[in-house]
Amino acid sequence: MLAGMPPPLNPPDRPLPAELAGATSHGYNCRCVAVHFGLDPQPYGVLPACSLTEAEYAELFEQALEIQRAAKQLAAARDVTGAHREYGRLRQLAHRLDRTDLELAAVSDLATVCYSAGDLHNARQCAEAVLSAFRTSVTGVVHFGQYAEIRMLEGSREVADRVLISLATEEGDVAKAAELIAGQRHRAALRKAAEPGQYPRGLLDPHGADELTLRILEARVQAAAGDPAGALAALEEILVALAAIADIDEVRDQVASLRAMARAERARLRRAGGEDADARADLVRLSAQHEGRPAAAKFAVDLAADRALGGDFPGAVAALVAARDELTAAGATGDVAEASHALGALLLIAGDARQAREQFAHAGEIWKSNGDTPALRRLDVALARCAAAEEDWAAAEEHVHRARESARASGDWLQRLHTDFAAAGIGFARGDDLPAVLDLLLPVALAAADYRFEFASPRARTAWARDVAGPATELLMVLLARLREPRLAAELIERTCAVGAYTGAEAPALDLTGTLPAPEPAPPAAGLPLAALGTVTAALPLRLAPPPALRWSPAAPMRLERWLDVAAARYGLTRPATDPVATWPATGTETFLLRYADAGHTYLSWRTTGDLDTVHTHPVDAALVATARELLAAASPTPREGESVADAVRRSLGDDAFGSFDGEQRLARILALNLLPADLVARLRAAADGGRRPVLRVQPSPSLAAVPWGLLALPDRRPDRALEPGEEGSCFDGDDRVLDVADVSLLAPVGIPRRPPAAAGPPVYVLDPRIPGQSAFGELGSVLGRQDPESPLIRHLDARLAAGPVRPAAARGLDLVRRTDTDRRLLARLPAEPCSRLVYVGHVSRVRDDHGAQTALHLSCAAELPGTAEPIGAHRPFTAADLALSGPGSMPARLALIGCASASDFGLPEPFGVLLAAVAAGARLVAATVWALPTSAAAPGADPMAELVIAVDTALAGDDPVGDLCGWQRTRLARWRERPEPACSPAFWAALTCLDASDDGQTRVR
Repeated sequence: MLAGMPPPLNPPDRPLPAELAGATSHGYNCRCVAVHFGLDPQPYGVLPACSLTEAEYAELFEQALEIQRAAKQLAAARDVTGAHREYGRLRQLAHRLDRTDLELAAVSDLATVCYSAGDLHNARQCAEAVLSAFRTSVTGVVHFGQYAEIRMLEGSREVADRVLISLATEEGDVAKAAELIAGQRHRAALRKAAEPGQYPRGLLDPHGADELTLRILEARVQAAAGDPAGALAALEEILVALAAIADIDEVRDQVASLRAMARAERARLRRAGGEDADARADLVRLSAQHEGRPAAAKFAVDLAADRALGGDFPGAVAALVAARDELTAAGATGDVAEASHALGALLLIAGDARQAREQFAHAGEIWKSNGDTPALRRLDVALARCAAAEEDWAAAEEHVHRARESARASGDWLQRLHTDFAAAGIGFARGDDLPAVLDLLLPVALAAADYRFEFASPRARTAWARDVAGPATELLMVLLARLREPRLAAELIERTCAVGAYTGAEAPALDLTGTLPAPEPAPPAAGLPLAALGTVTAALPLRLAPPPALRWSPAAPMRLERWLDVAAARYGLTRPATDPVATWPATGTETFLLRYADAGHTYLSWRTTGDLDTVHTHPVDAALVATARELLAAASPTPREGESVADAVRRSLGDDAFGSFDGEQRLARILALNLLPADLVARLRAAADGGRRPVLRVQPSPSLAAVPWGLLALPDRRPDRALEPGEEGSCFDGDDRVLDVADVSLLAPVGIPRRPPAAAGPPVYVLDPRIPGQSAFGELGSVLGRQDPESPLIRHLDARLAAGPVRPAAARGLDLVRRTDTDRRLLARLPAEPCSRLVYVGHVSRVRDDHGAQTALHLSCAAELPGTAEPIGAHRPFTAADLALSGPGSMPARLALIGCASASDFGLPEPFGVLLAAVAAGARLVAATVWALPTSAAAPGADPMAELVIAVDTALAGDDPVGDLCGWQRTRLARWRERPEPACSPAFWAALTCLDASDDGQTRVR
């Protein structure tokens, strides 16, 4: 009898195809069809299902479905041994039922189980067996005319095909993987285009879960092709799409599995890119979801390194051993190998190379058995590091050479970059042929540094720079110092300093001047109302611009250009075609250009516009930089974590800080001894002795962003030993400061794309704006305090009004202070008209949103106004992102941002705040402060804040703003020397600086 599916209506009308001769697995119930039609069953082998009754068949079939469900649950929990056992039982039942569809479902699922367990060899065998059986089954379908059969088998083919996609991706054959994905999409389209009823509902992907599976596989391919940044962005979109269908019963289990798959992939990419905290969050979430199952042990392996870095080395080792035992019992061989590799890495860090090698070897045996070529590449790198730790250089080079050859053959340029860096590190440690190490390391460091700009997420960019590009640059700077290559080191510093700001050329403008639309529902394609922008900042396409091509001097190009071309060709990067940008200003006054870059230690380079081709480079030990930062943080009035503003001001005005001349002088001397090189000090003195005050322009590194450069003392000699506290005075004969011999300003990063400034016109004043919902005495209260017609600042403003128009229009100076209409709409309107300068006095703070840390102005903006920052009660801050997205209007050429640490852009991991956003928008000279300014309330009987505002406004109206402001600071310094009392303290005036881009000639609109 024929049990199961109905037979075809007509017997076969052609001879048995040769492919089916002797076959016992070529169709869904088709082996019984021959008996049904009275044909000779001999060519088809044994036909057990033909002897089953309908009831027996139904009972066995139901049992098979139960076993299949149990096997899938075990596989999801990474119980590989249990899954293998249940799929073995399923295959036995499939043989009894003559159900090829069940057989192939089991084998295709086994292919997935083997792949997830790291058994790539058996994963491939299972997947290829499914595809081979599928081809045979298609022949049987055609022969017997039972076309419904192929539709039941197609799902198994797709599962097997996806395993082959993953294997091709692992091997670096991204073209093959992409081809297989395209094939799956093509077949899915054909199924959906077929007439209703042709395919089971599950094969038609009604909710898009199968397409999301392909998109996850595509993200893996994207990462393997050298675009992990794009892969991360794709995974974020996939997780959003999965959340939208998570509550649909029909795909609930599939979505849960895909979410875990996407999060695990995201964690892997985050960790590879240095986003350890975010990767850890993904892994902790996954571990909690799988608690009590082998999958949790896998994630425990991934989390062990974080535990060790947190100081619990014994706990990390114990966790790895326990996880490995559990994974061994579960049969997850690939995870067992990962646990042994992780254990080896910890032992190597602890200095036990012998035991580390044993653990690596154990992992290698499993990877070799599993056919895991990428893992074997990692093994070679690990064994090379073990050999290098024991100074077995021949073995180290043999291992790293094999890893590099494997990476090169894979076509995965990121793997090539990592293996090349490992080779460079070993070559440097050996020290035999350092020029050859430079040839290898320099392109690695340049490619790693440039690749950060591919990431859309600021946190990803920052993490990549810290954990991938950072170590390569650190090693490179040490190597350049050892090879005595000051020019290449200086060029590398200048290139590091060149990156300036985000570009918003392709971004939609925020309309900050018009009437707000009423929020109303709209289809996704129509976009979002402006009022909703505060919650969708991730959709704003702000990207950090990569460094442009640079020019070293009028007489010489950058030597790095050749190496950048090598890096681009070797590691798959595309270099933008741009005209070279000058790295020096065109000025008639001798100007010293001083740039700092953090790379483990901090490195500085300096040269002068009078001799651009002579370069000076110096390393500054990280310990010296740390000392300078600690002393400055203790003296600065910028509140530390958990400290109130009042307490910070009291600390800053204490005897050991800016409250006494001795305390301040000691700080100025220590900062100078730690940060200023002797040759620069000598040249500054010599230039000043020539009768014309030189200009010193400084671009600080993030670690030195809060340094008041003009206040630093000039040493007369250098110590010949480490000084004890209090001995710094032995290096000074007097109290000469940098301000005494030079005018000082900040150097704008040359990479900022800029618009031309607004046309000249009346000044604009935004002075101490009232912030909605904030008391005048609260945290965001008045910075100028109560003003009256006789206040110095009001008399100054009255004089400005008498000299000509100002904006916003006012009848008297008092009307320009504490206004309620000075919001982002006013700020967008006023500079759009002719404007010579804009003076902002108010609160500046640092905010963090989807674009990373940035600074914001606190205008009179209600929370309902559009913007990228989350509201603070009834108020929304105006961020650098808002300025970057606020349309094509230009800022005036001169700008004052008088607020707390308004010049702190240079201290951000990515230099993007209102200071540099204003430069990008057209400002050529910006007066700002490097720390939080105490208000005049801290100096009873005086008004230092009004003095500073008046000095800044007066200087911006003059012909030489930098010279005038430095001149004013020299008068403050002289007064401080004469009357070292709190009202004269540098805490009120030394933070002021100018970012001067007025003569660098950079006007480039992206």
